[in-house]
Amino acid sequence: MKKFLTQWIDRILAAPETNLFLFAFLLHFVYEVWESPYFDFYAMPSLSDKVNYITHCTVGDGVITVVSGWMVAGLYRSRKWIFRNTWKSTLLFTALGWIYTLISEIYRVSIAKLYGVSMLVVPVINISWLPLLQWVILPPLILYMAKRHMLGYRQEI
Repeated sequence: MKKFLTQWIDRILAAPETNLFLFAFLLHFVYEVWESPYFDFYAMPSLSDKVNYITHCTVGDGVITVVSGWMVAGLYRSRKWIFRNTWKSTLLFTALGWIYTLISEIYRVSIAKLYGVSMLVVPVINISWLPLLQWVILPPLILYMAKRHMLGYRQEI
């Protein structure tokens, strides 16, 4: 039973989706904390409210990352595209997350009015440039870190 459980855990840890989500969560959480003072939700009454909000956003970033990875995997017809990623697949992976974030931020700020942005605003679309920058910087780092981590599980892949 112990060997079965160990193999099952190793298989989960070796999965591309697990690695994408894990490193997306870690990197996006740090970025979300750094950018939080620039958004209106930072005025929430308690620290736990702020942490819950940031954690919620970060889980969403992880899901966006995994879905972007699945979309690239669909085009490359392999979940293991990360091992053979090129600048084109990295650019596509990054662009998919960036486009979703652009649309989501426009909706959340301008239509749903879930939060406001008072500084660092992109003219015309009236959203902060910080989330857009986030989705340019972090996806290539996530791919790199996920690939490096999965190489340790090569026998499972």
